[in-house]
Amino acid sequence: MRRFAVALMALGMATACSGPADAKAPDEKARTAATPMNMADLPAGALVLSRTQIEDPGVIAQMNALNILVPKDWTTQGGLVPSRDQCSEIFGVDWSARSPDGKSTVFIFPTEGWQATNTMIQLMCPRAEFQSAQQYLSARVGQMFPGARIENYRARDDLARAAADFAGDIERMSQQNGIDMQVWADGGELTFTFNRDGVKMKGMLAVTGMYFVSSAYNPMGGPLMQTLTGNTLGTFGAVMPADSFNTELSEAVRRSVTPEPEWLKHLFGLKNELGKIAVDNSTKRAAMIVAGGAAATRQNIAAFENMTAATRANGMPDPVRTGGNDRRYATDETDDRIQRESIEGIRGVETYHDPVGEVNVQLDATYDNAWRVTNQDAYILTNDPNFNPGQYNIEATQLQVVK
Repeated sequence: MRRFAVALMALGMATACSGPADAKAPDEKARTAATPMNMADLPAGALVLSRTQIEDPGVIAQMNALNILVPKDWTTQGGLVPSRDQCSEIFGVDWSARSPDGKSTVFIFPTEGWQATNTMIQLMCPRAEFQSAQQYLSARVGQMFPGARIENYRARDDLARAAADFAGDIERMSQQNGIDMQVWADGGELTFTFNRDGVKMKGMLAVTGMYFVSSAYNPMGGPLMQTLTGNTLGTFGAVMPADSFNTELSEAVRRSVTPEPEWLKHLFGLKNELGKIAVDNSTKRAAMIVAGGAAATRQNIAAFENMTAATRANGMPDPVRTGGNDRRYATDETDDRIQRESIEGIRGVETYHDPVGEVNVQLDATYDNAWRVTNQDAYILTNDPNFNPGQYNIEATQLQVVK
C-alpha cells in the first residue's frame, strides 16, 4: 500500500505600487522611497520572504516543480531527486535554504517507506515498524543529527488533516471489498538540540505519515498474519542557533510551498500510467510534498492554475472563465471558492490579491498583514497593524484579502 496524498501549498505573494514617501503624510503606508531593504532594520516580528523555485531536473519533468518563499538573502540548493525504493513516492525533495552566516537552515528531506510482518513473505520495502510520526521522527533525528538530544514531541493534526481523510477513504474501500485492513495517518513535530562548533543549536523535524496494517486468518493457528506498510507523505525541518530559533519563520516557509500546475499535470499523468492512483476517481489525492500540505487532486489542478494565472481585480470573481453570468458560470465560481477556502483551511493560509502581478497568492494566515515590496520580489508579513514600510525606506503595497 502507498500513500496518495499531496502537498500543495499554493502561494505566490502580495504586491505593490507607489511613489516616494510624503513628509506631510507619514501615515500613507504604501508610499516610500525605493531604496535597498535591510531586514535588520525592520521591527521585531516582521518577516521578509523572497520567492524562489525548487527545480525538477527530469525526475518527473524537467522544469520548475515547486515555488517556495525563503528569507531574503538566504541561499538555496537541491531539488527533486529520484525515489529511493518502490515503497517511497515516485520522487523525493532534497532541498535546503541557508542564512548568509551559515548558522540557520530550513529544509525538505526525501520521503521514504517501510514494512514489517509476522509472516514468511519477503518484504519489498526496508524493514521498520514505525506506526506513528513520533516513532519515525525519533529515529530520523538520530540518523540526521547523531548525538542530538530530543526535547519535545508535539502532535500536529493540522499536518495530517488531508492524509487522515484519505486514510478513512482507503479503509472504507478496503472493507467494502472484504479486505481486513486498518489505515490511519498522523502528523507531528519533534524538537531537539545539539552542539555545533561550540554553539548550542536547536532543530525541528515535522512529518506527515500514513500507515496500513492488513490482517489475514492464520491457517496454522495462532495470531493473525499481519503486514504493516508505512510511508512518510511530507517532510520539513529547520535548524538554528538555540537562542534565536524562529518558529514563525520556519512555519511561514513550510506553508509557502506550492506546486507548478504544469508540473503537477506531469505528476498525475505519470501516476496514472503507473497505475498508482484510480483514474476513475478525480477527487483522490495523488502525493504529498511537504508536511501539512493540502491534498492535490486532478479536480483542483484548475483551482491552482487560477491561483497562479492572471485574475480579475480584487472583489471580482477570481476564477478565469468565459460564458457570461449564466447559472453554470455562477456555480463554477462558487465551487472554486469553496475549493480555495478548503485549501486555505488545510494549509493555514490566507488568499490575497496581488495588484502588481495581477494574481491571487496565498500567505501564512497567522500574520494579519501582508505587503508586497515594489522593487523586489519580496514580501513582508507582520501582525503590527501600524506597520508603515515608508518609515524603513521601503516601497510596498498592503495586500487585500480575496473574499
